[in-house]
Amino acid sequence: MTTWFLMLAVSFRTTDRVLTSVIWWCVVIWLGLVGGAVGSFLTVVWDRLGTGEGFVLPRSRCPECDRPIRWYHNVPVLGWLLLGGRCYDCGGRIPVKHPLTEALVGLIFILIGLMTPWL
Repeated sequence: MTTWFLMLAVSFRTTDRVLTSVIWWCVVIWLGLVGGAVGSFLTVVWDRLGTGEGFVLPRSRCPECDRPIRWYHNVPVLGWLLLGGRCYDCGGRIPVKHPLTEALVGLIFILIGLMTPWL
């Protein structure tokens, strides 16, 4: 009877550690994604500052052909990598500052999150 109880206690401890590590990784990934989105917005602000355009509208577009970037190509860092740094429509180059800024801000969010005592 005592052995069964000890096995159950070990099982609960193991499950707790697994859940804790899964939640920890989910928070780290979430911080990176939110940071990438903020970085994406910052590059839009950087590009449109002083042009008289809004920061939300019009939507993101190719610097060469001026066509709107599809939402699934506008995923921070990943969209740029999948397209090879080029526009889907015209093949024009999309500046490398976009994924670099997104990745850097995502990394900053993760590092700040790791420095908090709750993570």
